[in-house]
Amino acid sequence: EKMPVARPESSGSRVIAHVDMDCFYVQVEQRKQPSLRGLPTAVVQYNSWKGGALIAVGYEARKYGVKRSMRGDEAKKACPNIQLVQVPVARGKADLSVYRDAGAEVVSIISNKGRCERASIDEVYLDLTEAAEKMLSENLPERLESVANEALRSHVLGIHLVG
Repeated sequence: EKMPVARPESSGSRVIAHVDMDCFYVQVEQRKQPSLRGLPTAVVQYNSWKGGALIAVGYEARKYGVKRSMRGDEAKKACPNIQLVQVPVARGKADLSVYRDAGAEVVSIISNKGRCERASIDEVYLDLTEAAEKMLSENLPERLESVANEALRSHVLGIHLVG
């Protein structure tokens, strides 16, 4: 039988993850229209001047040098078979509700891991303090060494190298 182990006191430090969903608008469109999957795709804002402003560029289009700073016409020159998907328009303005709803879906899933705060349609701050403290208290120091090595290869604000 396992002996109960006293939970260590919290250090008072917080563990907050910033989750930024890459090419999120494109992924939402590819989920809505599966025929776009695997094709170079970008989402353009309703302003049609020079083919519209790109607000998201999928990985397949990035390979051709398509960037968010481009207009639709410029993207077509770089990648002639690019699929340009228009943001829906309602009452003369961009209607982002489909993207907002998809972002809310993601938040409802990741909020199982900790408290969430939405920063934008495709960005979330996730408080992982409790989960991290639980992991630290339940694992042997040797096992945590691999976690520490992984953290050193990540973008961790405030991590300091010792020795």
